[in-house]
Amino acid sequence: MSLDVMKAIKRYEMSIVKHGNPWEEWMAEVYRASDLFADLVGAARDEVCPHYSASSALISLLSAFKPGKRDKIITTDLDYPTLGVTLQGFRSYGFRVETLRSRDGIIGLEEFEKAMDDRTLMVATFQVSALNGFRQDLRSLSEICHGNGSYLLADAYQGLGAVPLDVSKDGVDFLVAGTTKFLLGIPGAAFLYVRKDLVDDLKPSAVSWFSQKDPFLFGREQMDYRPDAKRFEMGTWSVVSMYAAAAGMSIIHELGVDRIWGRVSKLRDYFRDEALAAGLEPFSPVEKPLGPTISMHVGPKSHDVELAMRRNKVITSARGPGLRFAHHFFNSKADVDEALETLTKVLKHVV
Repeated sequence: MSLDVMKAIKRYEMSIVKHGNPWEEWMAEVYRASDLFADLVGAARDEVCPHYSASSALISLLSAFKPGKRDKIITTDLDYPTLGVTLQGFRSYGFRVETLRSRDGIIGLEEFEKAMDDRTLMVATFQVSALNGFRQDLRSLSEICHGNGSYLLADAYQGLGAVPLDVSKDGVDFLVAGTTKFLLGIPGAAFLYVRKDLVDDLKPSAVSWFSQKDPFLFGREQMDYRPDAKRFEMGTWSVVSMYAAAAGMSIIHELGVDRIWGRVSKLRDYFRDEALAAGLEPFSPVEKPLGPTISMHVGPKSHDVELAMRRNKVITSARGPGLRFAHHFFNSKADVDEALETLTKVLKHVV
């Protein structure tokens, strides 16, 4: 955790100590975080709204759609369970969900194209896979979607802050992401992007008081949505998480994502080359585009390997038979060397 984020959390704590419940101050910080997120993804600020999780953002968005002629949503087995679980839940409302199966650790664009038909409402998939780090070509995928009259919903949680993304240039219609990963925040803060020209026709049902023009109206008898993406808001946010989110994203803005990506991608490639030279087996499709993460194949005891790595002060994530290593701007080649040395030692005792 960065010192700036720690200071922001302390500032939130002191706001309670000094003022009890200073809502004006809190709301200003929440929407400052929302604006920073919008700027980061190349969106207009009224195209973004704050949420307390990627799940809540997805649920709010999907609740605005009713299955008609287009009732199919396509996702993949490389997507984080947030997408799969949420989409499966919406089957009870009449949606059909098709999950594409990866081959050799990737989902090729041609697989999406083959799966699409005149009943496809949207494709919901990752920018970077949480399972193995594979990076999807969102711009090309959006062209395929739009050519079929379908929407593209991108989950950017696993790359945003380290991998460049521009919702306008990439043709993304909807986007969700949280700040716990490369945006340097803590759990409890996420954001939803909705393309401006789509907002008026979308009336979400899974919302709460902040979605309304007058959130304090008692005795409400009908919905009166806010005119922008804020209509997708739900209830009270995790305010402390928004303080942390604003501080974390401020650091990302100061450094610049392009600059961060240049450093991170070089570190990731250094990790790949050194790991292969050491005889380690990759779980990631290392010859394909990757995000800031790379996974090594460690077998069915991946969780035990993760715990052993943590005891040696190297933080990783077990995903399937792979062990995921994430690189950010504050890492160095020395960190990579230490991680690989530790992994080699751990594998001798755990696997």
